[in-house]
Amino acid sequence: MTWNRLISTIPIIMSLLCPLMFEKAWAASFDPLFINQIAIDPKNPQIIYAAARPQGVLKSTDRGASWHPAREGLKNTSVYYIVIDPMNTKRLYLGTFGGGIYKTEDGGDSWFEANQGLGNTNIHALLLDPLQPDRLVVSTSTGELFKTENGGKSWDAFNEGLPLFSDEIIANLLFFQNAPPSLFLAQGGLYQRPVSSTAWQKVEHNLQEQIITAFVNDAPLRTFFAGTMKAGLFKAVLGLNPMSTKSRLNWVSIGQRFQKQWVRFVSIDPSNSDVLYVSVVGQGIFKSTNRGESWQEINNGLSEQQVESLAIDSQDSKLLYAGTHNHGLFISRDGGKTWNPPERLEVESAAQIVASLSGQTHAQSQKPRSVPPLSFSKCNGCHGWTDRALNQKSTFWRVPPNRRDWRPTVQRMSRGAGLVASEEEEIIRFLTEYSTQRSETP
Repeated sequence: MTWNRLISTIPIIMSLLCPLMFEKAWAASFDPLFINQIAIDPKNPQIIYAAARPQGVLKSTDRGASWHPAREGLKNTSVYYIVIDPMNTKRLYLGTFGGGIYKTEDGGDSWFEANQGLGNTNIHALLLDPLQPDRLVVSTSTGELFKTENGGKSWDAFNEGLPLFSDEIIANLLFFQNAPPSLFLAQGGLYQRPVSSTAWQKVEHNLQEQIITAFVNDAPLRTFFAGTMKAGLFKAVLGLNPMSTKSRLNWVSIGQRFQKQWVRFVSIDPSNSDVLYVSVVGQGIFKSTNRGESWQEINNGLSEQQVESLAIDSQDSKLLYAGTHNHGLFISRDGGKTWNPPERLEVESAAQIVASLSGQTHAQSQKPRSVPPLSFSKCNGCHGWTDRALNQKSTFWRVPPNRRDWRPTVQRMSRGAGLVASEEEEIIRFLTEYSTQRSETP
């Protein structure tokens, strides 16, 4: 599990520069369907979930033949991460861009926020500890990490040992079960935190100049694979004394045909670790059957070669699911030789989703008197709100006024919105007070 994979960096960077650009992209004459992650129920592979935008969540109960929306309760439908509790597969968590973490206890029939203590709700990575699934870690758009030990009821800062990050980051998290059990973070560098440790430690490695955009491991063979933004794919074997917690990774380039390309994700066949899949930005999917020594392009039937995600059925490794940037889902039943769209895909239009988000309102029926009129109108130039009492925009990208630290978001938005320092403080104070009036999450 990559802490997972790189989220769709381009639209996220655009939205941070000014969400207005992001909103206009979704006001196009067609409704694109972006699939950022696909998760298969580990106990019942008939059940599959897709983290989607703007649909929020799509679910299949027939091994991908048909899909339907499963977003009841979501106040933000820019979903980038989805993880399943392996011990209770009706319990799932979502990471969203702007809405933070959502949780379900009923297999996606209903969702509720789980953001108490989370200082930033722009989620860049989401990791669940498979050995203790009430423990989750998130990385946010500011590079700050938060951890919960109680299944999302509360979050605490988890940054000890990490530097401060000033620029937009790409993050990957993974859990390494070999001794010592550790978390790994690829975020502006490479860091390790043994479960028993109180701080992150920098991992020595020879890819310091490269941005790692995909990060996975083959635990039994202590092997890591890293996709990069500009230098292709690399492999390293972890050399570690079990009595030590200090790691070093010596990366070797593999995949010569995309050596200078952006590798979007790496997936390992769970039944045969010799079989690898990678997505190369703009070039689709490649497959190796010899641990990366040679590669074959497998795009037959894909109508788009900007592939964002891949999932492999653990009981039938020839059954693959791919998610694309604009054209939704594709299925292969022959190990990637051919791809086809689902037999049935039930989706809502962007207009329907906007309308439903507009219907989600604060308990107050009128706009609160304390809203700063001038500064908040500037804020609305970049932001749309799911709360009807606040919203002034009809475009898609929207954020709920949830409990959180609003300072980083408002400060990032200031340049695009034209806010001065006093207006920043005015908006931060208002949003903090207003969001704390909302009812507690379940």
